Amino acid sequence: MQQEQEGADPEGSLGVPDLTVGARAVGGGGLGVPDLTVGARAVGSGGLGVPDLTVGARAVGSGGLGVLVGARADGDPVAAWEMARLADRLGYTEIMIGEATGHDAFALGTALGEGTAKLCLGPLPAAVRDPVTTARGAATVTALTGRATGVALAASTSTVVEDWHGRSRSDAVTIVAESAQALRGLLAGEPVDYSGALVRTKGFEGALPPSHAELSVLAFGAELTEVAAARADRLILPIGTVEHVSRLRARVQAASERVGRASAPKIALWLPVAVEPDAEMRRTMLRDLVPYLRSAGFSGMFSEAGFGEVVRLARSGAHVRSVVAAAPPELLASVTAVGDVAAVRAVLGEFRAVGVDDVILVPDRPETLEALAP
Repeated sequence: MQQEQEGADPEGSLGVPDLTVGARAVGGGGLGVPDLTVGARAVGSGGLGVPDLTVGARAVGSGGLGVLVGARADGDPVAAWEMARLADRLGYTEIMIGEATGHDAFALGTALGEGTAKLCLGPLPAAVRDPVTTARGAATVTALTGRATGVALAASTSTVVEDWHGRSRSDAVTIVAESAQALRGLLAGEPVDYSGALVRTKGFEGALPPSHAELSVLAFGAELTEVAAARADRLILPIGTVEHVSRLRARVQAASERVGRASAPKIALWLPVAVEPDAEMRRTMLRDLVPYLRSAGFSGMFSEAGFGEVVRLARSGAHVRSVVAAAPPELLASVTAVGDVAAVRAVLGEFRAVGVDDVILVPDRPETLEALAP
């Protein structure tokens, strides 16, 4: 039986970053809603082992400041390449490269060439990108660019996994968990003989030096959070209020202790940002929150933050324009960073203070990246 605790893929328009099937092009600054709906099987069933994933602790506030590029369904790879190169020049520590209907993340990563920023490829749909394909691609990007490389796994959507690629998504939690398990050895260049319930691999020997890529898992609900806590170097949160992130940090720590990890994985947060946005940009950003408000998995967070009336309106099927008109400015401010540079930096500080290690900016335009450069 499928549950909606990870957030169903809402129909209709999905904005930026669109890691799913978004149909509406927007000017930027929006949020795509990744479908994190997963099966009900508990993590740890089916003979999934837990590796020793001791990760060094990081002090709050000492994490990275990265940029997400190339994740729109209508994305122009040249524009994504230009944004990524700008982030490199400005000193951002990480460039995260999503993929949808346009470019391939590994190809775009390779096209960036040498640079100082770490690359994170993904989130990649675990049911489509098998562990060997992912490890080999990461090793290729590392070898050709000389950069530190990471990979991120996600459950993705039924449209992407089943309709586009003809794969099963009936037990997305297990696929992500087992893929992460197998990937750890492959990314380190170790021989892997793994046979799980849904993921199997043996005998692969890479010809390239291993990437030693950092492994991230995109998660929001309880089950994928448990997967990240047990098997990943980092959990990526696609959206969050300060209060939600604070609670999540405690849950991740507790889950890590249950499986015997010496320290919990890092937490990264996608944060849409706009420096001095005009009224139309603010409306655009609010429009792109509507799918989250309608999603069973994400709407609870907004209700807990005091926006229950807007959530009820959105879930009633009201037109997007009506939902945007009813949304107070505080709703946008709860999950984004907008305003002048000082205001945006203050929001970054709030998220750092509750346990976010790496902030991944989702900028509305290049000028925002320039204004917020480290």
